[in-house]
Amino acid sequence: MNDMIQKKALISVADKTGVVDLARALHEQKFEIIATGGTQKLLEENGIKAVKIGDYTGGQESERVKTLSQKVAKEILETGEIGLVVCNLYRFFDQRNKSLDEMIEFIDIGGVTLIRAAAKNYKKVGVAYEPGQYEGIIKALSEGTFDEKARLELARRAFDYIAWYDVIIAHYFSQDSIDRPYFSNGAQHFLAMRYGENPHQSAAFFLDGVQQEGFKVLGGKQISYNNILDAEVAFGAAAEFTDTHACAVIKHQTPCGMAIAETQAEAFTEAHQADALSAFGGIVGLNRAVEKSTAERIVKHFFEVVIAPGYDAAALDVLMTKKNLRIVEIDPALMVPLVYRPVFGGILVQERDRGDVLKWEVVTKRSPDEAENDALRFAWKAVKWTKSNSVVFALRNKTVGIGAGQTSRVGAVEIAARQAADCSSGMVMASDAFFPFRDGVDAAARAGVTAVVQPGGSKRDQEVIDACDEHGMAMVFTRIRHFRH
Repeated sequence: MNDMIQKKALISVADKTGVVDLARALHEQKFEIIATGGTQKLLEENGIKAVKIGDYTGGQESERVKTLSQKVAKEILETGEIGLVVCNLYRFFDQRNKSLDEMIEFIDIGGVTLIRAAAKNYKKVGVAYEPGQYEGIIKALSEGTFDEKARLELARRAFDYIAWYDVIIAHYFSQDSIDRPYFSNGAQHFLAMRYGENPHQSAAFFLDGVQQEGFKVLGGKQISYNNILDAEVAFGAAAEFTDTHACAVIKHQTPCGMAIAETQAEAFTEAHQADALSAFGGIVGLNRAVEKSTAERIVKHFFEVVIAPGYDAAALDVLMTKKNLRIVEIDPALMVPLVYRPVFGGILVQERDRGDVLKWEVVTKRSPDEAENDALRFAWKAVKWTKSNSVVFALRNKTVGIGAGQTSRVGAVEIAARQAADCSSGMVMASDAFFPFRDGVDAAARAGVTAVVQPGGSKRDQEVIDACDEHGMAMVFTRIRHFRH
């Protein structure tokens, strides 16, 4: 194993944090330093001798071509004459609100080549790509431990870095398209977690660097893997309603209760009371900035997380009195148009479910009255966020029974009916998919449901319609399904 590198370093950095101290330490260890443009000027201004890249290669450094050179490539990739490469890339990943032509100029070419070449030849060359690595490298060089094993670890991280960088660029050009030959995501490490779904599983939250400022944990203890899964559903369900205050209380990625109201505090109360027992330790999602009166009601109960697009200062003060309550501020833009999950080592990708119904198709003899119609529309939005198979029993402004995640649709109805046992009138039912048999409708009728919304599409649709007519119920078809697995 060759544990020595040649004492020549090439430095080309967009982020110049710490580079002067690094170069000074390298100079003290008798390294010859080659640097590009602004980096070389900065080092000279600080009394550190550095050779201009153009003088070293005999070429002409330009705006787009700085380090691309057969001489440099050979000395990194083959001979190892350049024993240390320090390079980070144009900050494509930090740019916002720029035109395509402007973004093109932030795509790094030479830097990626330098890092890749150095990582490939780790047996002879060390590579650093971020200021956080400098201190460790200098220490290892001074102690004689900058060996092949240490360089291999840096190479592993460097390949990860340039792969991430390229993914960010690819995502920029194809971020909303499912019609693409490859799929990748430019997420970077964002939040550490105590563990995953269970204590024996390690976990972390990775998020695109540009998007990270849109997810803020303002208070409470360390947020967990399960918290974030539930928080996305809580906010998504509440954000389904745009013209009124809405609240969703979530447990295990399905609602305990959802409600809308003229005031935010009332929406929270109704959503919580829909199933206060199950709501214990749940997640509260709100579609508007949290108000003090709402916060005062929230802190009377035990919740894991509150998530909303903002917080009034007074509301934040109230919530902060709950030391363990995670308080998350979310940018609605993080509900991105494509969703994906890993399976069999690959990735399933689909468009987010944003389907809506423009027109009801009344299929029974009786049409829904105005109150039923309002309740059906509310229930249809609510059932979209439940785990399938599912049904939702609802009034005009709140859920009163939710049967979710069942293998049998009539079983889902029976669960919702038990939860809604105290509701005596005005109750409707939404089903995320069609009824394969009339038994679900029969069970709903016994529970007091008067109107039903469902996609339709079963070969037994007429049997289900006839059952509704027998019970004097109204039914509408949406011709759109809301499965959520």
